[in-house]
Amino acid sequence: MDNPGLSGALGDPDMMAAADEKAKELLEDLKKEVKAEISEIGALRKELRVTVPAKVIADHMDHNYEELRQDAQVPGFRKGHAPRRLIEKRFGHDVRASLKTAIIGQSYFAAIENNELDVLGDPLFRVETDEGVKLVDIGEALQHVELPESEDYTYTCEVEIRPTFELPELTGIEIKMPVIAISDADVNSRVERLQKMYGRYEPKPEGAAEPDDELVVDLKLIVDGQEVKKEENASLSVRPMRVDGIALTDLGQALAGVKASETRSVDCTIPDDYERADLRGKTGQFSFLVHEIKRLTPMPIEQVIEHYGCESADQLRQFVREDLEAEKDNVIERAKHEQVYDYLLKNTEFDLPEKLSSRQIDRALARRVLEAQQSGIPVDEIKARLDELRTTTQEQVGRDLRLSFILEKIAEKLELEVTDEEVNSAIAQIARRYGRRFDRIRDELQKDGRLGDLAEQIRQDKCLAQLLRDAKVVEVEPEAKTTEKKKVKKAKKAEKTEESE
Repeated sequence: MDNPGLSGALGDPDMMAAADEKAKELLEDLKKEVKAEISEIGALRKELRVTVPAKVIADHMDHNYEELRQDAQVPGFRKGHAPRRLIEKRFGHDVRASLKTAIIGQSYFAAIENNELDVLGDPLFRVETDEGVKLVDIGEALQHVELPESEDYTYTCEVEIRPTFELPELTGIEIKMPVIAISDADVNSRVERLQKMYGRYEPKPEGAAEPDDELVVDLKLIVDGQEVKKEENASLSVRPMRVDGIALTDLGQALAGVKASETRSVDCTIPDDYERADLRGKTGQFSFLVHEIKRLTPMPIEQVIEHYGCESADQLRQFVREDLEAEKDNVIERAKHEQVYDYLLKNTEFDLPEKLSSRQIDRALARRVLEAQQSGIPVDEIKARLDELRTTTQEQVGRDLRLSFILEKIAEKLELEVTDEEVNSAIAQIARRYGRRFDRIRDELQKDGRLGDLAEQIRQDKCLAQLLRDAKVVEVEPEAKTTEKKKVKKAKKAEKTEESE
C-alpha cells in the first residue's frame, strides 16, 4: 500500500474524467484512438506497444490550458482573461507534467480494456536511462518521459496476465479431520526458535564463513566484459539467493569458507525478466569482496527464561507447551487447508511458465512469508527458507503460484471482502508473536508494499473457511487407537486360524 503503483498514482480513468463533460468526451476519444500492438514474451507475459495519436494529446493539452486559464491569477489581467500564450509560458511545464501522467495512465487502462487483458499488478515500462534500456515502475518511468510537441507518443510496457481456467466443484470436498498431539520434540523446537528470535548477528573477525552467516560485501556484476552493477556494503547470506533479481544457486558454495578481505565470484545467467532487456539471456559473473562476517548468536536459555518471567527451564517448557496446545486448533486448520489445496490443485488445470519471473515468484511466496510471521518464526529462518524457494525449489513455488490464482478466483466468485479491522487484527497477531509494537509492524509491512498481500491472504483464508463449511468432514481416529485395533484384528485372525487347524 505504501507503493500504490499505476492505479494509485494515476487513478481510475473514469474517475479522472469526472470533472466535466468535456473531460469525459476526451477520455472516450482516447479510448477509441489509442492503439496497442501486443506480443507474447512468455507464458502469462505480454509486451504492449501503446501509441497515443498527436491529435489526442493536443486536444487534452487545449482542455488543460483552457481550464487553467479560467482559474489562473495572472498579474495585469482579470481572472479568466489572460492570453493563452502567457498561460503556456508561465505554467507550461506543470501542465505538460500533469498531462504526461494522465496520458500514460488513461492510454494504458484503455489498451488493456480494449484488448480484454486480465493483468496482474502494475506494468513495467521500458525507458532509456544512463545505464541503458531498463524496465521500471510508473514512478521512475515518469522521470524519463517527455510528451512530443506535435507527434504521436509511443511507449512500451510489459504486463503479466492471469491464467484462464474453470473451477472444480467447491462443495462437498472430503476432508479428514487430523489428530494433532504436542510432543517433547515440538516443545524443544519452539524453545530453540525463541532463542533464535531474540538472538542477534555478531561480527566474527576471525575464522571462515559458514552456511547462513551474513556477509557485508562490495559486489560487481560483469556481463560481456562490462560492469553493469556495482554496490558497496551490500548484505548477503551464505546460501543460494537472488541478487539483483538473478538466481545464484551456487552462491552458498562459492562463499563457503570465505574470510574477511577475500574475493569470491560466481557465474550467473541473466533471467528473461531482468530490468535491462538488452542483457536478458546472457551469462555474467558476480564478484564479492568480503568486508565482514556475521553469525547468529541465539539468546542464552537463561535470558529467554528471564524474558518470559519464568523461574526455570522446565517452567519455560511448560509455558511453551501450553502455548502450543492453544495453537493446536490453528495447526488443525492448516492441516485441513492442505487437504483443500490438494483437492483444488488436482482438479484445476492450467499451465504456468517453465521459468517463473521474479514478480511471479514473489507473488507465490507472499502467503508463506505472512503465515510464517503469524506463527512467530524467526526472521532469519524465514529468509533462509525463502532464499531456498526462490533459487532452487521451482516445483513448490509453482504450486504456491497456482494456488494463489485458484484461491483468488474462488474469492472473487464468492464476493469476499476484507475490512481494515481484519487487517489490523492480523498485524496485531504478528506484533504479539515478535513482542513488538503494532505500529512498527504495520509501518514495515507498508514500507515493503505487503499490506496488500496481507489483505489478500485474509481474503483467501475466508475463502478456505467457506470451502471447509461446505466440505464433507470425516473423523479420523488417533494413531494409537488405530494401531490397537489392528493388533486386535490380527489376534482374532490368528485365533481363527488356530481353530481351523
